[in-house]
Amino acid sequence: MPAPAAMPSAAARPAAVQKPGRESGLELLRILCMLFIIADHYAGQSGAAVYDTLPRALFFSALGAGSRLGCDIFVVLGAWFLCRQPFHTRRALGLWLSLWLYTVPLTLLCWFIPGSGVGLGTLRWAMFPVSTQQLWFVAQYILLLLLSPALNLLLRAAPRPAMRGLLAAVGVFLVGYPTLFAEDGIFGDWLWSFVFLYLLVGYLRFYPDNRLSRLMQAPAAPWLALAFVAALTAGRGAAQWLGVGGKVMQYLEYYRTALGAAPNLLCALAFFFAFQKLRLGSVGAVNRLASATLGVYVIHQTPAVMGLLWTGLFRTADHAGSAGYALFVIAAVYLGCTAIDLARERLVMRPIRGSRWFAALCRRGDETLGALDKIFPDR
Repeated sequence: MPAPAAMPSAAARPAAVQKPGRESGLELLRILCMLFIIADHYAGQSGAAVYDTLPRALFFSALGAGSRLGCDIFVVLGAWFLCRQPFHTRRALGLWLSLWLYTVPLTLLCWFIPGSGVGLGTLRWAMFPVSTQQLWFVAQYILLLLLSPALNLLLRAAPRPAMRGLLAAVGVFLVGYPTLFAEDGIFGDWLWSFVFLYLLVGYLRFYPDNRLSRLMQAPAAPWLALAFVAALTAGRGAAQWLGVGGKVMQYLEYYRTALGAAPNLLCALAFFFAFQKLRLGSVGAVNRLASATLGVYVIHQTPAVMGLLWTGLFRTADHAGSAGYALFVIAAVYLGCTAIDLARERLVMRPIRGSRWFAALCRRGDETLGALDKIFPDR
């Protein structure tokens, strides 16, 4: 038999093209935002928050300091990349499937746990998680994804002065009015805030020489944002300890929780640009943890799970006012939900995304909604 041909040497073989890994600075920001969201849910849902002393009031106010800020940052992160990319149905469809394949199985599982309180109403919600919007952020984000081709078309087609004027006019109602009066006004639906923030971020990326970008990228911007959050947190904690209500608490609470209030919006942009500049490279562990943020949010906020998690599994009411136990639960919820989501991604979602029916649905969706991307060339 002829001798087998020798394998080509490493020098003779063409080098494999390595796809650059995702920059980990922004992925680290995702992780921090999710931790703040869990912390806020612990303070607001577990029954363990106590404000009877100033240290406790400051601590539990700090736990709730970054939840809505984190939501704004998640929208900024998505808009920054989506506004320059063609529409992909697999994003919206994959997000909806990820949501549905958590809410339904988790609710059915809790159905069989004695004392869970899960009934037909809860199961009906689980079957239609977007329309019922109890997981409001994911529901609104899916709608934003579906609107993104039209929003990208607007960003590409409108002249710069027209887009600046549109943002200024709409911003009066979505940012100016809420900031001045600490109430939502006529545009109170969260989707309006998502759309406005998407267009604003798109404008910042299409025209990087704008004044707002320069201000938000100044070296002092993230430190001023951090100082504002700390001051707002201290003021809220002191007000709760002293029992202050009325307009003072209204403004403190609103600036903490409103997506469209100027303080939240500006702080979100300042933190985004700061983490974008970190240049950590691609850190595999950080990127894997960050990939599970959606699952972490959905698992611990599915209504059938929520009560069992705080009062059943962790018995938080037995540890009311304990700072150490609060930090332990927050870390445990994050790490436990992350492990579940990473396992589900490998065992369930990857086979689904590789199936023929999923590819066919994505192809049809891209042909329909993706056609808007071709009307005007990218800037």
